[in-house]
Amino acid sequence: MIVLVLVTLLLAAFLVAAFIRRSGTELLADARANLGRELRAEAYSALESALAIVAAQRAADGELYRVDPDWTEALVHSGYEPAVGREVTVEFSDESARISLPRAEVDVLQAALEGAGLDVFRAEQMARTLWAWMRPGDAEAASDPDAPDYHRHEPAYRSARRPLLAWSELAAVEMDRRLFFDEDGNATELAQALTRDFSLHAFARSNLNSASASALTALGLEAAEVRALEAHRNLAPDGSEVRAWRSVVEAGAVLGHTALPAWFGTRIEVLRLHVTVRQGGVVYRLMAVVGLGGTTGGARVPPDNAAGGDRNRLDYPFAVLEIREDLEAPAHSHLEPT
Repeated sequence: MIVLVLVTLLLAAFLVAAFIRRSGTELLADARANLGRELRAEAYSALESALAIVAAQRAADGELYRVDPDWTEALVHSGYEPAVGREVTVEFSDESARISLPRAEVDVLQAALEGAGLDVFRAEQMARTLWAWMRPGDAEAASDPDAPDYHRHEPAYRSARRPLLAWSELAAVEMDRRLFFDEDGNATELAQALTRDFSLHAFARSNLNSASASALTALGLEAAEVRALEAHRNLAPDGSEVRAWRSVVEAGAVLGHTALPAWFGTRIEVLRLHVTVRQGGVVYRLMAVVGLGGTTGGARVPPDNAAGGDRNRLDYPFAVLEIREDLEAPAHSHLEPT
């Protein structure tokens, strides 16, 4: 009898311990989920505050010509404060410092691939293949003469006939895949070079105030011209900051050009923001890309009465082009621009 009681007690203790462990795990999961929701709300609050600062400066200056390092400091003094125990950082980058991939022609793609280390023949071949994949048109139409025959694949497919939606789509384009992805499917240096120089977003002009040397070279500037531009963009001999160019004419004067090609500009057309919120060991990341071309004029909220009219129309100073959350991609396989 005593043995039976002891066995029963042992079994009960085991079941109670298992229940406590399971309940504890579920409580921790719920707590982490709740914290994640709170950090997400914090990230969006920081994003809206940061965009308000950018909008205020554009309203004051008329245009934005390059990322102002004071924007981060302005966020601290803007009245926005994260909750106690949380650390929030916001980073700004000029997306229009890159080349707009949807607007790029074959010669620009080829120049970029050559600059990344490909020989002329292979760079031209791959540039034409990529351009044919993105060339606008009906996907059901006759095959593009510059496009490979994707019908021989299993399953068969066609060229997208539209700009890339993500850099990982390169895996579907029939180029030399080994040059863009290693055996484990991670991005190679060539693929990462493309993401540094090109943007998946459509905009008219690349910003001469912030474009990289490789992007400027791909867009047709000579090495000496790129060096001249970069020298001017550096700090002046007395340590003061050089004023950003307000027009292509100003930038062209440094090169002795009376005019530069139409795909060059001197203002930020698209801005990328990275927001990171930390609390304890939990990190929440938010990335947003916004167009600075003007108000979207199209966002709406649900009407609260039948006669809502224009009071339910929200006009934002920027157009949100992309939002991604919880970016945890490992650096070695990173295909999205930073």
